[in-house]
Amino acid sequence: MNAKQLNAFRAVMLSGSMVGAAKMLFVSQPAITRLIKDLEDSCGFELFERRNGRLFATPEGHALYQEVKRHFLGLDNLAQMAAQIRMNKTGRLRVASMPALAHSILPSTLSRFLRDRPDVSMTLTPGSTLEVAKLVAAQQFDLGVVMLPIDSSDVRFGPCFRVDCRVVMPNDHPLTALDQIEPIHLDDQPFVAIGHENTLTRYRIDATFAAAGIRPRADLETPLYITAQALVREGQGVSIIDPYTANLFEQQGGSSRPFNPAIPFYFGFIFPLHRQPSTLAEQFIEVFIEQSKSLFPLHPADPDHIDLR
Repeated sequence: MNAKQLNAFRAVMLSGSMVGAAKMLFVSQPAITRLIKDLEDSCGFELFERRNGRLFATPEGHALYQEVKRHFLGLDNLAQMAAQIRMNKTGRLRVASMPALAHSILPSTLSRFLRDRPDVSMTLTPGSTLEVAKLVAAQQFDLGVVMLPIDSSDVRFGPCFRVDCRVVMPNDHPLTALDQIEPIHLDDQPFVAIGHENTLTRYRIDATFAAAGIRPRADLETPLYITAQALVREGQGVSIIDPYTANLFEQQGGSSRPFNPAIPFYFGFIFPLHRQPSTLAEQFIEVFIEQSKSLFPLHPADPDHIDLR
């Protein structure tokens, strides 16, 4: 029993004759007759009988046809699935991201991405930059979003960017009267400091304050931007955080202003080192870039040349 025999059998059942099957498959009638005979020999029973010059399926032929229909339906489904994969309408995308973006812009990016891809399944998992890099390097995730710089030996870089941090404050804070915030405006102000994973950003902020000779009252410290904005919303002072979390803060009723001099926030996309990035992953990044550019300037960055000053 082989595919050609089953295809011929299906064509005879659909057309009702050997001649019709031959026309459907663009072969000769003797070729169809031979394929049906070989299939009957393989099965060990007759598939058709002739009555009054017409061809009728035997009970055994009808029973076999039910299975053959399921077989070809499965092949049709496979063909449709292949077409959907080719058009990037189905598949799975696993994304791991540092919390700053996982809790701010990426949920809406995911929603926009899936809007035209209802058969794509996705996973979005937050984690520290170190955790995300390890997960992507181990090929447990297809795409990672990390703070830069990182050790690049076990992953490959996709697009990387620089954006500028913003100062977040409650809507009734006096600093909302200003178009931009300078260090002098934060002197002796209650301030939620960022630490731990964001040590580079913290270093830049502290260096900026020191150069200006000012000292905010940093009685609170947290490693996460998302926590910093929550503390600001609770009236615990102001903070300098990434613009994505600042945008979320504004959506929830808070205010933010640009900081001068600019405090850069570097981040990038990473892929498993020994695997070609999927088209779904590349398209997800495109949606992210388009969404980001609608919010604020997005500057390309070289992951191997991050300004550490």
